[in-house]
Amino acid sequence: MKLLSIVIPAYNEAAFIGTLLERIAQVDTRALGFEKEVLVVNDGSTDATESIARSFEASGVKCFTQVPNQGKGRAVRRGIHEAAGDYILVQDADLEYDPADYLPMLKGLEMGVDSIYGSRVLGQIRKSGWTGRHPEQGLGPWMAGVILSVWTFLLYGRWISDTLTAYKLYPAQILKAMRLETSGFETDHEITAKLIRGGMKIVEVPISYHPRSADEGKKIKPSDGFIAVWTLLKFRFGKVF
Repeated sequence: MKLLSIVIPAYNEAAFIGTLLERIAQVDTRALGFEKEVLVVNDGSTDATESIARSFEASGVKCFTQVPNQGKGRAVRRGIHEAAGDYILVQDADLEYDPADYLPMLKGLEMGVDSIYGSRVLGQIRKSGWTGRHPEQGLGPWMAGVILSVWTFLLYGRWISDTLTAYKLYPAQILKAMRLETSGFETDHEITAKLIRGGMKIVEVPISYHPRSADEGKKIKPSDGFIAVWTLLKFRFGKVF
């Protein structure tokens, strides 16, 4: 049976991390031939995130701490380094994404592809509307996603409906071979660029999504959109591995 490593970068997510870990434990990945390991990378949290995560260690959750806060990308890179799985899935520490969607993503691997991206856009189109915008998602974040999809297509000739999704399933061997350079939210885009340039086949599957606001702890900022544009341009050239 293969192993799925679930990497959770977490910064001040005490309000959500416990519920998230409970939900992950309820997902039966064994039915699709995958055991799972859960790795929480506590990225310098100043609340109870670490203690809550460590309270799940008896059930197999592994917790690593970085001090001080070093950025989501650096936390993801730590999780990649520590992961022992055949595939690595990055999971945000909040409850915007539903761990039940691991199953359609893992099933997508049966198509013989390299990587699976969970698309919120396709999920919304399937559910309720042609725009792919969740009714509770702000216009700015939605527009940023559209712009980045178009930008990715112009640079790489590959259409990805939701480049900003936080649900991406990667082959561990390929991911570990990459020399990742970024340390913030833009690490997602660095990986996407290198997968495409490495000839990897990416397929999107629809997933559900429950947006949260900045007041509820959402950390991504408008400036991260500009960084994403630059990151995709930067990694259009140079070495992949």
